[in-house]
Order: sequence, then structure tokens, then C-alpha cells
Amino acid sequence: MVADADLLAAPGDHRVTPAALLTGLLTHPYIKLLRYRDEGPAEGLASDGEPPRGWACLLPPDSEELRGLVYAYGSGGWTETGVPSTGAAYARGDARAAYGDRGAEAAADQRERDALAAGVATAVEADLFITERPYLFGERKIHISSVTLCRVPEALAMVGLYLRSQGEYVLWRAADGSGRLTSNEWLYYQIGAVALLPELWRWSGIRAAAPQQETPDALRGLNGALQLRVVRALRTRDSFHRALNLPQHRDAVRTVLVDLDTILVMLMGAVDASARFVHVLLAVQGDQRDAGWQKGGWRSRLAAHGQPLADLFGSGAPLSDVLTILSRLRNAVHGQAIQATMRQNGLVRDAPVTLPAEHESQVLASMDDLGGRAAWGAQQSAGGAVVFDPGQFVERLFPEVLRLLNAVMAATPPAYVGGQQPDPDSGPRWYSERNRLSVSWQLGF
Repeated sequence: MVADADLLAAPGDHRVTPAALLTGLLTHPYIKLLRYRDEGPAEGLASDGEPPRGWACLLPPDSEELRGLVYAYGSGGWTETGVPSTGAAYARGDARAAYGDRGAEAAADQRERDALAAGVATAVEADLFITERPYLFGERKIHISSVTLCRVPEALAMVGLYLRSQGEYVLWRAADGSGRLTSNEWLYYQIGAVALLPELWRWSGIRAAAPQQETPDALRGLNGALQLRVVRALRTRDSFHRALNLPQHRDAVRTVLVDLDTILVMLMGAVDASARFVHVLLAVQGDQRDAGWQKGGWRSRLAAHGQPLADLFGSGAPLSDVLTILSRLRNAVHGQAIQATMRQNGLVRDAPVTLPAEHESQVLASMDDLGGRAAWGAQQSAGGAVVFDPGQFVERLFPEVLRLLNAVMAATPPAYVGGQQPDPDSGPRWYSERNRLSVSWQLGF
């Protein structure tokens, strides 16, 4: 990896920030990091031209076609190569792109420096370039092949996924790599679920008003089921993204579809568990198996208790749209399976997922109400069917469902809530605020 050095934390930075965590993760032995700065490292090159360990350094220009580059990882010798000047020359003359708030010459200088930085990442064959340079992310920019550009939050998610894929579940790693805390796989995702459900404390210490002796046990079981399904959905989301980032051959696409089905089932299971929890807590008439936020009859019985919880899912309510998208696509497991179509466009191959025709209009209407179908990755294919990008869809769905679950918990009548919101660092040390932030950042939230 190559990173703009000024985005990373100082070695002695022990603050709980994304930059400090990312810097620590980049010291992991599975990762090779090169820092880069336009003006070079403060200490400069050694007398023999050797760069500081962990740095990539451009040499002064000595030809019109190639710019010299030297770099050295944390171990091993140093390497000398070159960066072609063509991209930098193009960027310098690209006057309509980026840095319009600067003078023409200063803007041209910065675009040239940005292009050279991208050339460095390409020359050392980096997988990721961690940067926030506006020109490289703009609509008009130079073409960068084989290198993924990431801002700090995106890099945290990518590095976190990579380490988890190697069986490394890192809760914290000091910016200089001197200290670290790891967990097992399931505890990691459990911490993530707790971090993403900040209203969970309302149900964890709840006391039931209903007199039945078995009620507290039933509530604990349903609360545990909700958490477990979120944990499983998060774990499956990792598998989903690993498959989605493979070349989209048929086996990878089949794995994506299996994981997508599982995510839909697990998230819908968490939502259903929340409805059953409310049913038992408030002693709603009827069997708890009839409980469901998507069921108008059950919501009517809930409303008869004078509870505003039912209004959260009324017609036109945002949470109702979330529920429509989730439930309609989850219901595909009862009928024709969700399908994906392989597409080839030059060297790019993808496999957009086709919306089930019987639910297409309802799902699209709800997407339109929740930021627009483009935000969900939906578009019309050349054949006329509506398809959606599975990765974009899943990344939009997760936060919406988490918002739904938190909203239900937050709307629990105060009379039933046990205790007070806990101190951020109270309880088991595994669930400290630092660990919750770390895991949620690494999961990409």
C-alpha cells in the first residue's frame, strides 16, 4: 500500500481516531506500506541516495520522459525505478479540473503533484493508494490502472476486510504497532452488532409489565435472537464482499447470490424478532407468531394499546419503505430464486441482480422514496428488466435496517425500559467505546 503520509497518525498518537487506528493496522506484518509526501520525507535521502525505511521518494527530474523513484519497505533493500511523466503533463494542462479556488499556476502545480503521486502508487504496484487528493477523485482525472484509491474511512474498511479474511480480528493496534488487542471471530462481530445498535441497552435491561412468569425469559430469548441475526448478517456480509471482489465468473456470482439470500433472511429475521419482542412485552392480543411490522392487522392491535410504535410503519413512513424493500426481496426465498446476469463490457465483467418482476414496482417505489433508485444501485438493463448492483444495494440496505431496529428500540415506552443508558466504558472490557468504534470503522460503518 501507498499512503499520503500526512493522512496517517504520528507513531505516538494514542487517540481513538480513524487515522490512529488505520496507522496501527498498517503496521500489521501482513501489510507492506510506503508513505509518500510531495516534498519527500523530512529527513530526506541518505548520502548514498537510500530512502528512509517505509518511504517512497521521487527524485528531482532529470529527463522529460521519466521521473526517478526510490523506495524501501520496512525490511529488505531499497529499489530504484521510474514514473512516466506523461500523466503529470496531462494533469498539469487539465485546467478545468480541481483546485479552481487557486491561481492557474498553483492549480496546475498541484494537479501535476497529484498525478505523480498516483504514478508512484502504480510504479510500486500498490493494491491501495490511501489519499484524499481532489483531482484524483474528480470527474475529470487521469486514468489510474490496477490501483484502488481510498480515503481514510474506505481504507479502514478495506484493510479490516483483508485482515479478517486472513483470520485476523484486530480490535486495536497502536499507531506504532507496539500494542495490540485481538479477539476471536464471533466476539468481533458481536462487538460490531452492539456498536451498530446503540439503542440496544433499552431492551437488554428491560422489565416486563405483563405478569406471566415466563415473560422475562421470552424477552431475553428474542433480544438475543435479534442480536445473533445481526451478527450473522455482518459475518455473511464479509463473505459477500470477498466473493463480489473476485473476477465475476460463475462460481463467484453464485456465492454472491447465496450470501445475498442469507443477508436478506438474517436481517428480516432480526426485524421479525423485534416485532415479537414488542408483542410479548406489551402483551398484544394473539399468538406472537402473528407479530410482524409488515402485517397491518397486527399493527392495528398494537395501536389499540395506544402505542405509537405502530405508527413507525404506517403508509408513507420511511421505515415502511425500508421494510418493503427488505421483506419483498427476502420473500424471494419462497419462490423463484433471485437471479444475476453476467455482463461483459470490454475488460470489465459484472453480474447485476434482477429484481423479481412480481415485486419490482413496490421495491422501486420504496427506493425512490429513500434517496432514489440510483442510490440503491438500480437501473434499467438493455433488455428492459430492472437490475441492481448487489454491492451498492447491500451497503445501502444495512444502515437502513439498522436504523429501523434502533428506531423500534428507541420508541419503547419508557415505563418498560430498565435502567439508564450505560456509561460508554462500563461493562465488559470487550465492549468498551474504543473497541466498538474500532470494529464499526473496520466494518465500514
